[in-house]
Amino acid sequence: MTQPTLATRFQTCLRRVFLIAPLMALTLAAWPAAAQDDEDPRWYHDNYDQKTLLVYGVPHSDYTIMMFACAPGEKAVEIYLQDENSGARPGEKLPIRLRAGGQHIQFSATGLENQDSGGADFQADLPLNDTLRHVLSASGDLAVTIKGHTERYPLAGIAQPAATLLAACDAAKPSGKSGAAQ
Repeated sequence: MTQPTLATRFQTCLRRVFLIAPLMALTLAAWPAAAQDDEDPRWYHDNYDQKTLLVYGVPHSDYTIMMFACAPGEKAVEIYLQDENSGARPGEKLPIRLRAGGQHIQFSATGLENQDSGGADFQADLPLNDTLRHVLSASGDLAVTIKGHTERYPLAGIAQPAATLLAACDAAKPSGKSGAAQ
């Protein structure tokens, strides 16, 4: 049996390096972008206190820009908005407009102080109707206007989490259980 020469071993190692190097370069180039994507806001669903949530924010963090919530069988959806850019102040009651897919929803809410951002938070209950369903299933952007200032949020990725929220809202209300022993 012949032993491979030093030159043959070197050539084999060199070929392996040329095969592996591009894969490593691609992996390293993609890794920072993937890590950064984890910090970008996106649509996702969550559950909290027997409610299903549709959230636009960063998962596994406290950064929430917008949230829709409902409990099974509810005919209203609670909306929460974090506003840092309109100049709205806590205590100020303002009209708020949501617009997507050619439909719009307008409601009023009073600003609440957000000590973390320095802006105002808004909370309201919206009827679970066809307009809200259309807005939450639209494509393009969701435009939110507060105090004349409009912010746009991409609706890419909203379909599945919105369907989860709407299915929870449409589910039957849990039957009440008596606390008395039988």
